[in-house]
Amino acid sequence: MKKLFKILLHGENVMGTKAQRQNQHVRRLMSKIRKFEKKGWNTDGLKKELSYCMGEEDRPEFKTGRDADPRLKKYQ
Repeated sequence: MKKLFKILLHGENVMGTKAQRQNQHVRRLMSKIRKFEKKGWNTDGLKKELSYCMGEEDRPEFKTGRDADPRLKKYQ
């Protein structure tokens, strides 16, 4: 128990690999979709996020940084 507390306190080995985090995100989305469907709630956004995570659809591109800064658009 002390070792677990020490690991959680100092943040060592808590995160996992990128693949583990992605898999955990997908599993949580799937369980959330099932839960929402049982309650009769809308799951369109959750299903869209799941399709992004599974690689079935590409995420939409958004302008960021200098491209999105309205102060720099006067010469374009």
